Amino acid sequence: MDLGDPNLRPIRVLGEGSFGRVFLCIQHEGRHQKKNVCVKRIIIKNPKAELALIKEEIYIISQLRHPNIVQFIRSFNHAGTVNIVMEYAPNGTLRNVIQQNKLGVDKARLLQYFTDMVIGLEYLHIRHVIHRDIKPENMLLDLNNRVKIADFGISNVHAPSKPSQTGLGTPLYMAPEIMCTDGKIDFKSDIWSLGLVIYELCIGRNPFASLLRPNASVQSVHNVVMALSKPKLDCQLMRIRYDPIWPRICEQMVVYEQEKRICLPDLLSMDSFITLTVYKQYFNYSY
Repeated sequence: MDLGDPNLRPIRVLGEGSFGRVFLCIQHEGRHQKKNVCVKRIIIKNPKAELALIKEEIYIISQLRHPNIVQFIRSFNHAGTVNIVMEYAPNGTLRNVIQQNKLGVDKARLLQYFTDMVIGLEYLHIRHVIHRDIKPENMLLDLNNRVKIADFGISNVHAPSKPSQTGLGTPLYMAPEIMCTDGKIDFKSDIWSLGLVIYELCIGRNPFASLLRPNASVQSVHNVVMALSKPKLDCQLMRIRYDPIWPRICEQMVVYEQEKRICLPDLLSMDSFITLTVYKQYFNYSY
């Protein structure tokens, strides 16, 4: 396939959706230099409505530089598409990790994944970027198995302003306020979704999935979420398998009432060992 850039050679399709496809490509950077990159090809269906918004989001992600954020490289237009060239993370996603660890990941890896995700998310929030689609599939693993947050901005801008009424891919991780027509989305919306990712890393499944049929509507998801997270999510299984801090963290993150949900600064100060681990990692980074 011709992506419109002679320096990019597609190897295989990594994924696809309503927006288009994501390709693994080899990028030639000189006579004898090349590297693997990820190219997200967005099909433009309504140029007037979509192009300006996508360009704005490309500008935002081009300003982000952090070890726990997938790095933007460049973008270009070709034949009715916008192509986003990004860093390639070769070790899959946290979805793969969850599928391979049905009874939960070990404590050391849980702490590492948590640390990577909260540091990356804090970086986004400091820059006033709300991800809005935190889920295991968007948590990529690099060569060293460190988490890199991906797919913020572009898919959210390109998608309709309200969630689709079918499909469980994203609604299972949506904060209740995103599912409501009059809900106010803020940084705590990402906290909810991150709490569900942590729960799933520990238990091996989403807490709401077993009560929902495939292709359930967003309203059905919302009803189950409301029933199971008021007043708080049941984390009894986590208490059996993990240290007490992890169920406490999830119970304060997955809270239906937005104003009662923990904020990121308070989350980082809940436990002295976790706080020390997070801030120790700050000083180990090279940018």
